[in-house]
Amino acid sequence: MAIKTMDDIDREKHREGREKMKMEVTEDVNDIIGNIFGRPKPKRRRGFWIWFLLILKIIGVIFLLILAADLVLGSVWLLKFFLKGLFGIG
Repeated sequence: MAIKTMDDIDREKHREGREKMKMEVTEDVNDIIGNIFGRPKPKRRRGFWIWFLLILKIIGVIFLLILAADLVLGSVWLLKFFLKGLFGIG
């Protein structure tokens, strides 16, 4: 085991003080940056019901798009049909 002198002890205390100061400064800077840009939200794991509802929403949107397209195309077909039947146009 090595013998420590007062200089070694002072150097070690100085190093520990610097490390402590660096950690405090780092925490302060991270806190300030977090306040400015917003803290990252912790990621949560999605459960079965969250995925089920997401898939259900996607299917609902697709169904509404198909329904809207059907209404538009059906209206155009009916208009052509009645114009042809009533006036002989088309």
